[in-house]
Amino acid sequence: MSEILSNIDNKKQLEFFKKIKSIEEKLYEIDIESKFINPKQKEEFKEYRQKWTSCVNKVRNKIGTILVNKLEENEKGFEDGIKAINQEIQEINNAVGFLNIFSKTIEIIENIVGLVI
Repeated sequence: MSEILSNIDNKKQLEFFKKIKSIEEKLYEIDIESKFINPKQKEEFKEYRQKWTSCVNKVRNKIGTILVNKLEENEKGFEDGIKAINQEIQEINNAVGFLNIFSKTIEIIENIVGLVI
């Protein structure tokens, strides 16, 4: 089932889940069991409802697993991007440091020239 779900886009997966979840909610509405007069039918209904709930939970877990896997795949890209940004920031800091030293050097040279003239 996970191969099928992984080939369907996330939006469709979530729409599907919402539909089957809404059906499940209807199966648990108040007084729904009272509509069954025959006790055997009532028990069968409860069994099928429980099976439906189990299937809904399996689908929820499969979709959740797929989404978490996709999130983990994206994590590497984020980490690489953050490393690249940090490198750029360090290069800018190095350039600013160099410019500060260069500025101080020019200032010292100006003072030396001022002494000579």
